[in-house]
Amino acid sequence: NIYIMGHKYPDLDAMGAAVGIFDICKSCGKSAHIVLDDVNDSIEEFVKRVKKQEYYKGVFVTCEDAIKNCNKDTVVIVVDTHRPSYTECQELLNIAKKVIVIDHHRRGVEFIKDTVLLFHEIYVSSTCEMVTELVQYIEDDVRINKLTAEGLLAGISLDTKNFAFKTGVRTFEAAAVLRKMGADTITVKKMFSSSIDSYKRKTQIVAEAEIYRKCAIAPCDFYADDLRIVAPQAADELLTIKNVDASFVLFKTMSNEISISARSMGNLNVQLIMEALGGGG
Repeated sequence: NIYIMGHKYPDLDAMGAAVGIFDICKSCGKSAHIVLDDVNDSIEEFVKRVKKQEYYKGVFVTCEDAIKNCNKDTVVIVVDTHRPSYTECQELLNIAKKVIVIDHHRRGVEFIKDTVLLFHEIYVSSTCEMVTELVQYIEDDVRINKLTAEGLLAGISLDTKNFAFKTGVRTFEAAAVLRKMGADTITVKKMFSSSIDSYKRKTQIVAEAEIYRKCAIAPCDFYADDLRIVAPQAADELLTIKNVDASFVLFKTMSNEISISARSMGNLNVQLIMEALGGGG
């Protein structure tokens, strides 16, 4: 059996890649499941559509169920992260002896070791782009469902900020392939829709930002359930301000810790700053 999982609080790149891997497994006649405990606002619309389709019946399992059924012969495929503590269910990495990692993030200090396959490309826009390439070049005749293609395209759109950042020739080639497979761009755009309240919270964060040494810094002095989604959106928005090279949005979590969402235009490596503060994802 095969278990696929992304990082905690998954986004559309992690979930799109996971569903893409599920389709590859299904095309190869293998049974696969995606490990998912909690659905957040950023993937809610996509997950809702997946659950409605008979094609994906029973695709999602909880961490508890996955741990019960996992053994040393299980294949665990990790997408969009390479840090064990960031995965949706870290216990699976200790049980299974066959672990595959597919990721595009810059390598951190913490890393999943002893993988049977490591597909790690930091110059690629997104994990969804990498999975799309796997679909193209795998020897078996892989068939991708229309909704899977839309999930993969949504993941690429998210991590490239609508094809503006870290976008290479391969990114557009992958997008073209997904379009041929039936991905609808309007449907993809609707996956990023937010409520009016979320939009107001985002603009509130942007309005309270201050510029310091070409960095837009916005401490968020209120709590909301969707801050993990709104904060990165606000950080993206702050990068559109003139003479801003990087943005930092700080907010409190339910456990009373401080989370920081950092974004950069490329001149400043915000991951190094975040790693120095004990984070970096």
